Amino acid sequence: MMQVFIPLMRRFMRRENGAVSVEFAVLVPLVMTVFLATFENGITMMRKSILDFALESTVRELRLGMIASPTPALLKTRICERVVMIEDCAQNLTIELNVRNTATGFTMPSTTGRCINSVTRVEPVLLFQPGAANDLVLVRVCLVQNIIFPITTAAMRVADKKSDSTNYEYQLISTTAFVNEPR
Repeated sequence: MMQVFIPLMRRFMRRENGAVSVEFAVLVPLVMTVFLATFENGITMMRKSILDFALESTVRELRLGMIASPTPALLKTRICERVVMIEDCAQNLTIELNVRNTATGFTMPSTTGRCINSVTRVEPVLLFQPGAANDLVLVRVCLVQNIIFPITTAAMRVADKKSDSTNYEYQLISTTAFVNEPR
């Protein structure tokens, strides 16, 4: 049996028919995955930069007293007016304002932002303390965005493993701090 199989295998290995199509079939999915993941990461970085700019511009107005009595809805509206390329900003954005006491020692807040759960549409309860004059205020926003190409391996890494949903999404968290100007 082996005496028949070995010469057939050698003849098969020497053939060059279809050699390019095998390489094409092996390499094209890899190249497309890298291309799509690179495009996805570029869009994500652009969205993050836009969110950072919108937050900084809104906090500047807040810091300078241009927003008289801030509310979460008003700040959300101001931030969402400044963003482009971000879908459903008002529904997917959470804002947290937290006064930090520097007199008793500054403690860092947790690094994880609390975002909207898009499957159940539950919005987390967040602190919203605009603070008084000379207070240090930490501002953190979290924006949930859908992944454009969920077939890439980068998307598989961020997929929500806890839910049955086919929603592939990521969270953009932007943080800044300011000191309230004395009036």
